Amino acid sequence: MKKTITIIVFFITSVYSQSFLEPPDGKIYHGTQIAFESHLGYIEALNDSTLNPAVRGIFLAVPGTRPPATTYNNLRKFLFEADSIGFIPEISLFLETNHDIPNGATDSIIAVSTEYDYFIDSLIEVCRIYGQRMFIRIGGEFNGWWNGGGYHPYYYVIAFRKIVDMFATKDFRDSIATVWCYEPDAANDFDSVGINGPLWYPGDEYVDWFGLDVFDYFHFDQSLPDYNRGVITQKGKSERFLEMARTKMKPVFLNETSAKAINITADSIDSANDWSNWFAKFWEFIDNHTEIKGFNYINAEWESSGFPGWGDARIQNSTYIAKWYKEEIQRDKYIHLQTSTPVSIKPVIAFPEQFVLYQNYPNPFNPSTTISYKLQASSYVTLKVYDILGREIATLVNEYQQPGKYFVHFNVETHHGASLPNGVYFYKLQAGSFVQSRKMLLLK
Repeated sequence: MKKTITIIVFFITSVYSQSFLEPPDGKIYHGTQIAFESHLGYIEALNDSTLNPAVRGIFLAVPGTRPPATTYNNLRKFLFEADSIGFIPEISLFLETNHDIPNGATDSIIAVSTEYDYFIDSLIEVCRIYGQRMFIRIGGEFNGWWNGGGYHPYYYVIAFRKIVDMFATKDFRDSIATVWCYEPDAANDFDSVGINGPLWYPGDEYVDWFGLDVFDYFHFDQSLPDYNRGVITQKGKSERFLEMARTKMKPVFLNETSAKAINITADSIDSANDWSNWFAKFWEFIDNHTEIKGFNYINAEWESSGFPGWGDARIQNSTYIAKWYKEEIQRDKYIHLQTSTPVSIKPVIAFPEQFVLYQNYPNPFNPSTTISYKLQASSYVTLKVYDILGREIATLVNEYQQPGKYFVHFNVETHHGASLPNGVYFYKLQAGSFVQSRKMLLLK
């Protein structure tokens, strides 16, 4: 009697879920940091509007050394610029009171208390009023000893998750791409797990992008070894971190990059050496790692900015460097400000009977702003402005209207004299059974 043997073969496939704001494979965001206003000379050096960076980054601290109002205002100005120019903003939230003092880190305080919740909540509210996509890098370089004396294992993880959850509470989680960032001068423990869980990694559901900051050529030079006499090198730590990103199927953003200790000058021989010793190695590093999908260059003169030994990394100092830099980023792989390359933004679903209340523009505003809305059916429409206590400030529309898109101007001086104080206000549209409200910010 013959026996029939049935062999069942299971094919197990991994399903890759694209991260928010992740560009298609083979595409890389071209970005810059605005530290020390270095982006101005950078854009001038490129001298080509089609090569303007698609991403710009700003550094903020929680709570930092400045008055909270100053930090909020700096963020508003930055996001207003993003809205006007069209770049994708990247906000780096350093969890510290003072970057340069021991015990200046605030991650443990954020994790276990509500002391800075008001501050974080206010920053999130400014982001929500802006209302568009952005990168949020939480903690800068998470296990670097330089972050106010260093963050705390476990507590940093709790603080990271708490901040992301606060964005979710504001219904803004789907508009941010969170970044978890490492720098290879830090310890080689980024993936370590202790008795209380991960020392540093907040978890796949909280981290959208991995970030890697590289400055010295030995952070990324592909000709260097990963280990030297059994000890991992900085380049080896960069490679190990990128391997973790690949394992987690997360894209990588080089959030801070700059030609450290390379003094760029107008001398042609000097420039050729600088190019081969740093820039050529940097582009090779990117080419060899397809998981890298964005970079920010800091075009800074570091010495006068309080970083002795860091040199001058400004590409405009050398026509040779600027020429070859431009030639590199003209490659089709780089995403610039005016590119039409798509990214993974959730589509807006259009309903047959759609009423829409749009975010006012400009926002923040002073003294006037424009509110627009769309009607898909004839309706009796009211549009009113309220203060934060719910008191009516002005009635802008109170009439029956036909389908279409409408634009209404709100001027503080015209509708309410000059007496309205700075702050958050609400505008509410009611069209038949449709009711929606949005926030706007008056900033004199």
